[in-house]
Amino acid sequence: MPFRVYGSLQLTLNGNILLSADAPRNMVIINADFGDYTASCGKAEVCILGTWNIGGFLRIGPDSCIYVGKDASLDFGNNIYIARDSKVLCYKHINVGDNVLVGGTYITDSTHHHIYKDGKGQPMLGEAIIGSGVYLGYRTMVLKGAVIPPASVVGSGAVCVSDYSKSGTEQLFICGNPAVVKATGVTAKF
Repeated sequence: MPFRVYGSLQLTLNGNILLSADAPRNMVIINADFGDYTASCGKAEVCILGTWNIGGFLRIGPDSCIYVGKDASLDFGNNIYIARDSKVLCYKHINVGDNVLVGGTYITDSTHHHIYKDGKGQPMLGEAIIGSGVYLGYRTMVLKGAVIPPASVVGSGAVCVSDYSKSGTEQLFICGNPAVVKATGVTAKF
């Protein structure tokens, strides 16, 4: 079985979870702390109404939530580590590359309410794209329209709302609220 769940899991599955035909045992581990797969706490929630593509190994920490809305697509690459108390809420499309470390983060592709600019309604749904080799620090937020280039580091508490690939192709240090590029040529090793 490619899935292994520790402790409590609230699961709603009316959509699709797509794995490779040769998915190994324990490819997806849910509700276990990093490095300690013997003890869990809290409860993980997974609600899949659309399509969740899992390209390889995935670890989801306790008290985390993965939601994929109807007609939405959540794409995960290989070697994704999602720390405890993270939320990934996908209503249209979120793409996360390979070798990404997510530290207690909130990721969504929706504003969750209507926003008006100069009297005109703005789109509520968009995309959020996180490149390969990205490190998202503790309590970061990646919101609709954010594009985090490959091998970038996002500082703790950052609120990402822009396409940062316009500032460079990769290895950016992004931080602040709203987040801005503070440096280039920065990488995290994990």
